[in-house]
Amino acid sequence: MNQVVYIASPESHQIHVWSMNEAGELTLLQTVTTPGQVQPMVLSHDKKHLYIGVRPNFRVITYQIEDKGTLSLKAETVIPSTPVHLSLDNTGKYLFVPSYHQHNLAVLPIDEEGVPQSAIQVIEGLRNPHSSHVDADNQQLWVPCLGEDHIRLFDLHDNGYLTEASADQISSAQGAGPRHLAFHPQHKVIYCVNELDSTINVYHKFTRYRQIQHVNVYPEGSESQRWAADIHITPDGRHLYASERSDSYISHFLVSDEGRELTFAGTYPTEEQPRGFNIDATGRFLISSGQKSNSISVSEIDPITGKLSQIGRYPVGKGPMWVTVLAR
Repeated sequence: MNQVVYIASPESHQIHVWSMNEAGELTLLQTVTTPGQVQPMVLSHDKKHLYIGVRPNFRVITYQIEDKGTLSLKAETVIPSTPVHLSLDNTGKYLFVPSYHQHNLAVLPIDEEGVPQSAIQVIEGLRNPHSSHVDADNQQLWVPCLGEDHIRLFDLHDNGYLTEASADQISSAQGAGPRHLAFHPQHKVIYCVNELDSTINVYHKFTRYRQIQHVNVYPEGSESQRWAADIHITPDGRHLYASERSDSYISHFLVSDEGRELTFAGTYPTEEQPRGFNIDATGRFLISSGQKSNSISVSEIDPITGKLSQIGRYPVGKGPMWVTVLAR
């Protein structure tokens, strides 16, 4: 399988484009200078475009993905506020752009050329939304709002408009700071990493989603500052990982067969201040970015135990914080 790894480095306004071989080794294909501080990235479902969010001139930039995975600038779309995360609905017709600092979320339709258009809806009054994620049924958008300790849920209509499902709102512990989500690939189970207390909430769908477990990202006895960042699950649903920035490690959890229970399995040192990481499409490799090390590392995932073993390390731009993997 041919895979391409994109690394966003906002402080140097760069995207590094790497080819990944079957052994997990990276070869630099391209260094792209972006029109602003690049942060969130997301691939189109047809794998023809990479969308990025930039600041301080708030834009979504559309790049055409060429045959080898390299990027060419295609379009720029003005957005109303600072982008902290980008996500698509399951049809690929709508792009969601939450803004942590301006406390809102924008909905952008995507045209037939794969280019996001001006926002058709901007939802205000969300305290520090940190990400947005459509559920497996493409019926609701989950928006973890760090500043209010709630995950706000919105019903998604066929025309892309959102209506808040107030009765479905999910509360986290006071001061937890819900941040990012991971979805189990086979079961209706959702995992939320909480930034401010470094925990994970597990939600399972009965009639509606309810919390069924709460676990710590940090090992027992740790007294370090709590500062969790990112969360991802392997494609087979057996291993879940979360990053903790204070002591720069990746925590590993074993996932039960039905996805409802996490068992803490250990921590692995990684790049300094790992704000973003990702797992490749084969589930064999984890790529972690170090916001303070200006490097990325590739670790092999043991297919049985889930243990991480670092196999490579590569310099990138300044302040790398987003990892996106394209599989073809």
